[in-house]
Amino acid sequence: MGLGAGALEVGVLSADLSRWLDTVVCGDAVETLRLLPDGCADAVVTDPPYAEVKRDYGRWTEAEWWALMVEGVVPEVRRVLKPTGSAVFILQPNSRKVGSMRGWVFEFMAWVCREWNMVQDAYWWNITALPTVHSHRDNGLLRPSTKPCVWCGPPDCYRDQDAILWEPSDATKAGDVSDRALRYTPGAKGMRKGRCYGVAMERGGSTPFNLMPIANGYTPTCSGVYGHGAGTPLPLARWWTRYICPPGGVTLDMFMGAGTMALAAIAEGRHFIGIERDAGYCAIADQRIAAARRKAAERLPLEVDA
Repeated sequence: MGLGAGALEVGVLSADLSRWLDTVVCGDAVETLRLLPDGCADAVVTDPPYAEVKRDYGRWTEAEWWALMVEGVVPEVRRVLKPTGSAVFILQPNSRKVGSMRGWVFEFMAWVCREWNMVQDAYWWNITALPTVHSHRDNGLLRPSTKPCVWCGPPDCYRDQDAILWEPSDATKAGDVSDRALRYTPGAKGMRKGRCYGVAMERGGSTPFNLMPIANGYTPTCSGVYGHGAGTPLPLARWWTRYICPPGGVTLDMFMGAGTMALAAIAEGRHFIGIERDAGYCAIADQRIAAARRKAAERLPLEVDA
């Protein structure tokens, strides 16, 4: 499959940022990142390939994954981020065999804490995850359904909590805002419920937890329908885009795949830079991006999980 109409070969690019914006570049992640200007991205949100997982785009050992990400991608990501920018790497822990976890995800998280900075630990919970071999009765383990969203950047990186507030619960809406008595939880932490109710209603939402319950189900327009076996759900991509990229800013995904992060940028009023080495996925991304732009021009909403 050839490149889509909006995709560019690496050779036609220059240091002029305008040539990169709102484009999916067909090229190697590290090699293409090196061509990007310094400080050109407000945020990076990416779901990279995982170690020891066989996909049609290849399979990396843990050592190969480390070389790709820690020695190749991360230094370039830090260079292209603005001083207040941050990056989110969505990763999936996996096992050597049932009952024995591989350590590459956790080693990466520890490395970020030591060599860069983890802003906060955050996780995506796929509430529609199907049972795996782990949860067979004979194996007796739990159903894997969470992915670390490894959030890297300076402690004062840009984030807009107001943009990701949760709808207040019925209990919060019904709460007595005048109840200012200090109450203690079993953990000996004090809380004034009335003040919490009042703040939530004044802000228009409640502060989210660091565990995002977002389904990753199939819809007629999700990336899985186009043949991508490990797509990120659009609601998660939009959530991070709203949270860590300012309005009108630039998001970067160097493992763009079928283009979900580009769709999130379009839906949230941001620009995007995409990099994807597989020409087939570039064409799929271009197709989905064109459809998203038509909907945006017609003021039509994207599907929940497009």
